[in-house]
Amino acid sequence: MVAESTAPLDPRRDAGELRTKRDVFARFSQATSARLLGVFVGIAILGRLLVGRSPGLGDLAALGVTIAATGSVEWFIHRHLLHAPEGSFRMRVFGTGRGHREHHLRPVDIGWIMLSPSDVIAFAVGFVPFTAAWTGLVSLVPGIAFWPTFTSGLVFVGLGLLHYEWTHLLVHSSYRPTTTYYANLARNHRLHHFRNEGYWLGVTSNSGDRILKTLPDRGDVELSDTARTLG
Repeated sequence: MVAESTAPLDPRRDAGELRTKRDVFARFSQATSARLLGVFVGIAILGRLLVGRSPGLGDLAALGVTIAATGSVEWFIHRHLLHAPEGSFRMRVFGTGRGHREHHLRPVDIGWIMLSPSDVIAFAVGFVPFTAAWTGLVSLVPGIAFWPTFTSGLVFVGLGLLHYEWTHLLVHSSYRPTTTYYANLARNHRLHHFRNEGYWLGVTSNSGDRILKTLPDRGDVELSDTARTLG
């Protein structure tokens, strides 16, 4: 069992101090992860421009696949990597889940909400061959060229990660979203943290939860005593 820290939190790291959308955006724009991902997206856009073809079916396919896969990819990473059991191969060899355990212990600590520079680099490096693989399959469709599809895929993946960072900070702030989309994400993410860590695993999309049956009504799930410690 991991004991929760009782040390006071630096207000600069406290997402609870962010009370308006403007506060959230100001803090988001200062985050190293957001800036690194902005560089990644910029390089991907440059690559797409250098390919030289006008936007076409491949770009639309890249956008569609990215949107469709987001929820399931988030679910898989959250369930199997971020919630890796203590002492598991994933935890021992790759270190996955250590920072996320700290995040569950102190959910408003921005230091654990936002990705670290090394996490951003790991995701960026990992998503390049992953994107090449699925855009390669998409490009087998007649009329869809690989390079435009691949570079567009990288653009959309980078934007997806930026959206993840924005949404994760937003839902942990004191600001309460007014749109149905973000209000639902915020409610479900709070349930994940404070009711039961085995459910509501999406951050920017709950499609993975719907597919994998982890999006129940609040009253249908018992209160977990390990939601803060992950066991």
